[in-house]
Amino acid sequence: QQQQQQQQQQKFSTSTSSSPPSKLSSTRAQNVLSLLPSYLLDARAITKYHPVNSPEGALQLSVAENQLSELPILDLDDAKHAKVAALMEDENDGAKRQGGARVTLGNAGEGMTLVDVLSQLARSTVPRPSSSTGLPSAQSQTEVHVFEKEMIYYQPTQGVPGVRNAMAEYLQNLLVTPHRLATEGNGGTTENDGARCVAMDPENIILGAGCNAVLENLCMCLVEPGEAVMIPTPYYAAFEFDLVARAGCHIVPVNTFQHHPETPPQNTSTLAVTSSSTSNHNQPIPISSYYPNRSSLDQAYERSLAKTSRPPRVLLLSHPNNPLGICYPPEVVKECIDWCREKEVHLISDEIYAGSVYRAERGVDSDGQGATFVSAMALAANHDNHAISSSDAGLGLGPYIHLVYALSKDFALSGLRVGVAYTENPEILVPMQKLNDLCQISSQTQLLVERMLRASVLTADGDGDASPPKKFVDVYLKSNQANIRSRCDKLQQCLDEVDIPHLPADSGLFVWMDFREFLPTDPVIDDATGEETLESKERRERQLYLSLMKEFGLLFTPGMSMRNERAGFFRCVFTAASEEEFELGLERIRVFVEKERRG
Repeated sequence: QQQQQQQQQQKFSTSTSSSPPSKLSSTRAQNVLSLLPSYLLDARAITKYHPVNSPEGALQLSVAENQLSELPILDLDDAKHAKVAALMEDENDGAKRQGGARVTLGNAGEGMTLVDVLSQLARSTVPRPSSSTGLPSAQSQTEVHVFEKEMIYYQPTQGVPGVRNAMAEYLQNLLVTPHRLATEGNGGTTENDGARCVAMDPENIILGAGCNAVLENLCMCLVEPGEAVMIPTPYYAAFEFDLVARAGCHIVPVNTFQHHPETPPQNTSTLAVTSSSTSNHNQPIPISSYYPNRSSLDQAYERSLAKTSRPPRVLLLSHPNNPLGICYPPEVVKECIDWCREKEVHLISDEIYAGSVYRAERGVDSDGQGATFVSAMALAANHDNHAISSSDAGLGLGPYIHLVYALSKDFALSGLRVGVAYTENPEILVPMQKLNDLCQISSQTQLLVERMLRASVLTADGDGDASPPKKFVDVYLKSNQANIRSRCDKLQQCLDEVDIPHLPADSGLFVWMDFREFLPTDPVIDDATGEETLESKERRERQLYLSLMKEFGLLFTPGMSMRNERAGFFRCVFTAASEEEFELGLERIRVFVEKERRG
């Protein structure tokens, strides 16, 4: 296994290419293509499904998008699951009012969708929510504020103050407040016990054009070229491009299986025999086998030292996890936080799916451990609290804990390019703001986001009964989570029916599926290690991947492209399809399993 880990390391080298220089492009340009996952070339070459033009084409179930955002938004706190019927804004402009706020009526019969809400906000003629003064009422009826004059000039590189204030409030409610309320309700620390009141400081927020942009800038400020970033496996394949292409980081996978005794061994003696669901090497991998712990982190740390001659600089966690579709338990995240602080390694928590946790609890105990998702921001807050004044702003994270987030997943707004970095490290705030010159968000997009985060909605049921105003983001996230959970349940039920092992998903847009049973049975075993070679794993999995895609029209993400430790695992993005396409995908899975088992 150590030899295979060394083979994997060669893929993340930041050294220049040995190919002869070109007069038409730089070596860096040539190296970019080598960082892209190889499976993308296969995926781009295949004919995609279209109900009329290519009904036999491959269903795209590998791109992390959420088509469920196109459904009407429901108020799930209402007993009748009322639909969103109207949008409210914070300022008066002479339009129809309710309780002193402007009301924009939607389609009350069908209910408003996310696109309806954004369309209304984009056409808004109300001064921006953060404006301290509005126009005089007589003028406000004729003035149009869809595009305000100050928006044509340079904006603060880290984001307009009003947007950062709104984002700080939103992230506080999403990431910090739930855990604080849970611990206080179970006898934990409260303000009255002497702890400072922690809150995200808008001055520590940097808004940039997407999560990958702010993540790259964060690593540019924390990591020297060639230094290591550790990432638990399997991980989002594009991390390798995002962190290596320009920042020049060296990726060190954190393999976890061998550090958990409950992980079933891979019995190489049965690899060349026709697989069955009862063979030893196909015993399901328990969810805990994927958790990073001190032992796995220590081993990756030593590999980083051996490879780069320097300690690793960053541990990057995907939490909730892409591609596993699970959250790390709080004790796992806390162990990583403590390890990083002891080793003086920076921890970056990528929590881009934090608002897409659709199974809320595992069973509450006195330490608040029952929550499925607890943000690293909440677990790391109030660090060394005794040395911090209660008047200090921020969460009290210290200089080694950082967050990245975006609206691309929870709100399906990948096209708007809105990413967020949060850090309380004073040495990198100004450098990050300056680097953000290269990836600022447009002033018009920032205004739209500010309006969205501040907006309220009115809901109405079939009887015409209206509810009091509620924050749009709260109503939308709950509605979206219910849609994701329903879709996930259908996929997992299908997998259970055909006896395909999978992780019990609780968050994100994915289910992690174990298709090892269907791998080609011609592995190459390394005589020295007694284990299957990395090249053999990749070859066998690619054969299965191509068969799924070309013969059965199922386009999943192969696990080896995400540096999974064993071949034959696939990520299914169950939200990437329409309802019709999704149902067709379930049928194709059943057909695939039946045909393969029949031989």
